Amino acid sequence: MEIERIAGHVAAEIDDLLATVPLVTDNRVLTDRLFAQLVDLLLEAVVSDLRGALVAGEMAIADYGNELAELAEQCRRVGLLTKL
Repeated sequence: MEIERIAGHVAAEIDDLLATVPLVTDNRVLTDRLFAQLVDLLLEAVVSDLRGALVAGEMAIADYGNELAELAEQCRRVGLLTKL
């Protein structure tokens, strides 16, 4: 299933990134960039999990929409998303 493939890919990228961070702690620019990538990957993992729950029938479409809207609002509150 496509969702499982994406989730596995994201998990592998997170593992790789977390293994890299300790190697570059003396380079502030690179560390900041890796942490920004980590945040992006974690958000992608959350969205993939939500999508997987929808596809598996564990969540109604209305609940999926509400969860995405709440996630977007939380991201806006901490500066990860901006309103267009």
